Amino acid sequence: MKEEHFIIIGMGPSGTKAAITLRKQAPEARITILSKDAERAFTPHMLPDFIAGKILEKDLYPYDPSTWDDLDIHIRRCQRVTDVSPGNGHLLLDHREVLRFTGLILAVGGRPQIPEPYLPFQDLMSTLKTVKDAKQWIEKLEGVDSVLVIGGDLTSLAVAKALLHLGKKVFFLINEDAFWPLRYDMDLMRKVSERLSQGGVEVIPSGKLGGLFRNANGKTQVRIDDRTLQVGMVGTFFGLAPDIRFLARSGFSMDRGILVDEYLNTGFEGIYATGDCAQVYHPGLRDYWVSIGYENALNLGRIAALNLAGRRVQAKVSGESIFKVRGVNVNTSWWVEF
Repeated sequence: MKEEHFIIIGMGPSGTKAAITLRKQAPEARITILSKDAERAFTPHMLPDFIAGKILEKDLYPYDPSTWDDLDIHIRRCQRVTDVSPGNGHLLLDHREVLRFTGLILAVGGRPQIPEPYLPFQDLMSTLKTVKDAKQWIEKLEGVDSVLVIGGDLTSLAVAKALLHLGKKVFFLINEDAFWPLRYDMDLMRKVSERLSQGGVEVIPSGKLGGLFRNANGKTQVRIDDRTLQVGMVGTFFGLAPDIRFLARSGFSMDRGILVDEYLNTGFEGIYATGDCAQVYHPGLRDYWVSIGYENALNLGRIAALNLAGRRVQAKVSGESIFKVRGVNVNTSWWVEF
């Protein structure tokens, strides 16, 4: 009998949940997780609390290093996949190694996105995606008394709260790109502005970023409309873009993310996509949706693994919980209370 070899690309919440679920469903299978990063699996939604000093670094890691040995799951870090051949059942790593699989789960997550008008200033902007990013925030904040938050995605509210906890002056620029994946409208902007202002944040509504530069005293000078701010650092939060460029020639159907059916199948037998990188078909809407949030990532990882192991489980969401943002249907289960 041919040995089953299940490969999971990505070691985020969705990928790790898929691996653990697979081990329960297929106790004799060979399971490998490939991660392009050196970091251990961590809980990304807890990074703002780490920045605020409310938790220790060890609290970010949900699994002990021994977990994977105990489950007989092989972890390969710093392994960048450059191509996948779904019809032939193999993938290629950047050092030209070929790995063969009988089942594959794509859980590659996303990378922080910065709108094109802001790209010229990205060297002066800090994003927050990894533990390394969080440590850089902590280091920079030691010599900083004020921060401008631009954007932002839902993480921005948690970061603003963390900064206030640290005694920093917080400016918050809200504009039409703000609050991915929520629908932007004037009522939402008013409510969030009021909540931020009540918490001690100085809100700059509907401003246009004109430019950033580092001045002689090491501060960042920011031009917003006719106003100029001087702050210690700038953080940008515009959600995540699926990290799927390496799959461009692999034959998967892709839009914003990898298009999958309601069972998370990519259209190739034994190959599933899950988490931030997937766009999931909704039979009722006859359209695709994307998932945002930690709990959603865990659930989709579990479903992908169950289906790879031979089950038939739908990724069900209520049509009422899905809405369209920038042409993309979004389901989100979380909101950060400020």
